[in-house]
Amino acid sequence: MRKKPWLLAGLVLTGVAAWMIWNQQTDAKAHDIFEDHKLVVGTTGDYKPFTYWNEERNRYQGFDIDVIQAFAKAANLDVTFVKTTWPTLSEDTKSGKFDIAVGGITKKVEREVVGDFTSSYFSFQKAPLVKKEDVKRLNSLAAINDPSVKIGVNPGGTNEAFVKKHFPKADVTVFENNLDIPKAVQSGQVDVMVTDDIEALHYATELDLAVPKLTEAWEPAEMAYLMKPGQKQLGDVFRVWIESAEGQEQVQKLKKKWNIVSTRETVGAKGAGAHE
Repeated sequence: MRKKPWLLAGLVLTGVAAWMIWNQQTDAKAHDIFEDHKLVVGTTGDYKPFTYWNEERNRYQGFDIDVIQAFAKAANLDVTFVKTTWPTLSEDTKSGKFDIAVGGITKKVEREVVGDFTSSYFSFQKAPLVKKEDVKRLNSLAAINDPSVKIGVNPGGTNEAFVKKHFPKADVTVFENNLDIPKAVQSGQVDVMVTDDIEALHYATELDLAVPKLTEAWEPAEMAYLMKPGQKQLGDVFRVWIESAEGQEQVQKLKKKWNIVSTRETVGAKGAGAHE
């Protein structure tokens, strides 16, 4: 049976109309950061000194929180923070739960696949956080990879991946809240917290703990902010700001405020980073 021309035309027009309506609805739902002057920021709130939830002040604080707020002020953007977690970070990025995620995020291929990283802003390496009396005992991969050694680690991120790769023989406990692990080291519940050296050095000072002088350099890495897909303009504007004199000045002030230091340069030069 031959279909009538007017019927075919009607079906085509109906299909086009439906696509236009869907496309308009999709565009209406799309969030244009610089037109709306709104920036939605995801953060785990459990990674000092980069991001943590201050119960008393009922808000997020930390180096990365301050940096993204300084950027937003310069770009005339209002910031809204939303909660994410290390196990759900990639999926939350991919789904567009936020425009950009901040808070001690390590650059890795798996995350770049679901989003886009900004320029790196820190270089660091993994490091152990221990009690002061254990700095000479737990100062190498081999020494820590022992059934008698208890390790505390947070789930879903590069710290857990590092522990699984290098310490298969150790007694590993996964803590859902990363903020609980340094206190577990302090109390003796675990012997070692494996984390980024910047966080380890922060807690060494805050809780009177130590970062051992390592016998070998541990894996180096870089930190950056993770944007949801399709945010090239945001990445470009952020890069211009952070590389500007104003941005560099802000970052240096905030590094001093939050006492941001890393062992990586020492390790790279001498093969060991000594901090107690």
